[in-house]
Amino acid sequence: MKKLISTILILCFCLGIYSCSKKDEVDLEESTSTDNSTTTDNSTTTDNSTTTDDSSSSSDTTAPTVSSVTTTADNQSSVSITDNITVTFSEAMEPTFVTADESTSCGATTQVSSDNFSSCVKMSSEPVSSNSNRTFTLDPYDNLTRLTTYKTRVTTGVKDTAGNAMSSQYETSSGFTTDNISTAKITVSDSSLTSGTTYYWKVVATDSKGASSESETWSFTVQ
Repeated sequence: MKKLISTILILCFCLGIYSCSKKDEVDLEESTSTDNSTTTDNSTTTDNSTTTDDSSSSSDTTAPTVSSVTTTADNQSSVSITDNITVTFSEAMEPTFVTADESTSCGATTQVSSDNFSSCVKMSSEPVSSNSNRTFTLDPYDNLTRLTTYKTRVTTGVKDTAGNAMSSQYETSSGFTTDNISTAKITVSDSSLTSGTTYYWKVVATDSKGASSESETWSFTVQ
């Protein structure tokens, strides 16, 4: 009987050891199992959009030119000695750069001369602008000389409103010539003259030897 009990106990002990050993093997296998699942997100978002603003403010780079140089006379070969000179440009100019000679020295950007610019006509003031700063009028300080040819020069010192200078100097090729008519103010104190009547007169000069010469005939109207 004792032998049987001992055998049973030994058997139970061996079964217990085997059971524990098996459980340890299962736990080890579970603990050493590797999760090789890998999630790779290769998605890449690239924003290559580029916004280019090619718009640029328009700028005036065109050089101005002289369109014309005139006087009020239709015939530039018979210009009054009291006339003004008008210079017109191709576009609006900056008035501060359009200057006139206020002495007989040629130093301004607009010049009028009868001796190929060795000297210049003195002006009464700076040029007067009109026509939206495209036209400038030169007013001589004194009357011009009769039967004299004058030329007009515009230097590259003039600039338009955008700051562009003329690309080359401008000079009239033939200029204009003054006529032979002079002006005079005559004061006549004669009560016999009739208002509204035109009178004609001339000068007769006689030298010491009796030789004489007559001027052309002029006229005046009594106011």
